[in-house]
Amino acid sequence: MADNNNASDSQDSLTAIDYINQQEELEREARTLMPFDPNECTYELGELRQQVYACLTCSQMNDNQPVGVCYSCSIQCHSKHELVELFSKRSFVCDCGTTRMSKTPNGACKLRRADRNNKGPLAGLGSRQSSHVELPAEDIASNSNVYNQNFHGRFCACKELYDPLKETGTMLQCYFGFVCGEDWFHDRCIMGLSRESRVIEQANEQAIQDNQVPVEISSGEDDSDEEDFAYKLEGFPRLKTFDEFICWQCVSKFRDIFTQLDEKFPGVIMEKLPRYDGTGSIEEWKKCKTKEDEPRVKRIKTEAGSDDKQYSIFLAKHFKKKLAENVPKLDHESSLYQFLQNNSYLYEDDPIYKPPEDESDEASIASNSESSAFEAINSLPRDQAIEGIQAYNAIKSKLRDFFKPFAEQGKVVTEDEVKNFFGEMKGKSLE
Repeated sequence: MADNNNASDSQDSLTAIDYINQQEELEREARTLMPFDPNECTYELGELRQQVYACLTCSQMNDNQPVGVCYSCSIQCHSKHELVELFSKRSFVCDCGTTRMSKTPNGACKLRRADRNNKGPLAGLGSRQSSHVELPAEDIASNSNVYNQNFHGRFCACKELYDPLKETGTMLQCYFGFVCGEDWFHDRCIMGLSRESRVIEQANEQAIQDNQVPVEISSGEDDSDEEDFAYKLEGFPRLKTFDEFICWQCVSKFRDIFTQLDEKFPGVIMEKLPRYDGTGSIEEWKKCKTKEDEPRVKRIKTEAGSDDKQYSIFLAKHFKKKLAENVPKLDHESSLYQFLQNNSYLYEDDPIYKPPEDESDEASIASNSESSAFEAINSLPRDQAIEGIQAYNAIKSKLRDFFKPFAEQGKVVTEDEVKNFFGEMKGKSLE
């Protein structure tokens, strides 16, 4: 009977070292998912190409006005809201705490509010105390941000609501984005296949028959390892063969420019993929493609110079290097040169802003575990909060002393021992 009790106790017990290791492992997992320091809002940095998150909750509170926030604000200010990750958007200024959120209760940016208070051991109390004061969102909103349907959770020409649990197939983001707003597009929609065509379902069925994994969503980044195992739509370029994608909407707006680009710099455009809207199957799409590939003389006679065909372009690997070498040689009065100057990210570096790395050490790990306690304390009136902090610091010191021998010797900390510790603390407080 005693052995059974000991076994039960061991199952319900945990060594201090095990506990610490578990907490550190959780912290490492969190850093992997969110590797950046989430304590700096990008609003004051101005226009950036950065990760943007659409806040559907704030949008609904503000007459469906689109609202996009930066990485840090998505964590610190909007964590309880419904967010949609949009990945990168160019020349975007964070909307958190601006007049676009004027109807959001207590909508002021928590991070900028904290920055406006002097930080320090005691000043921190004041900043936390002020964070519980209802402040409106009243900073000036950017007038240069571009909003599209993505900010309402819809993507692609099919305007579907994005559901990561249901989404299948590859999605690519338009790198140019002048018309579409850097939208994301399904591979099937890029080709013009109708939603009723079942091409993805058929691809997955074929993949299962071939002992391959079903098709999954892709960000369009280098995922060549996974791509070798996934069934792709026939006729669609393999992801590892190109650098960037520009949608047919943007190409159509600047058709002459992209034609010049292809003629002046052969090899920059790896492929022009035609779009045959409403095609019901890959076979039908291929028939349209075959017809289009007929000898040019025959097509010229039948089309009478019509050039309204839609196509997307796929930019070759290292296309920027080739453009950068040749753009200065262009006639500076030419429309192609002017276009490239106005959109220099097509041949110059176009980095995505990354917040500072989260360089948390053991001290910050401890502070993270204590943060919820401080939140509770600092929600109290000032005099009670000060007493609470003093009491918390006292018990924290004693708690560390309590755990120290267990951690050093690898001893088991039982539930009864923890209860006894707090019982003694309570008894001393009453003396």
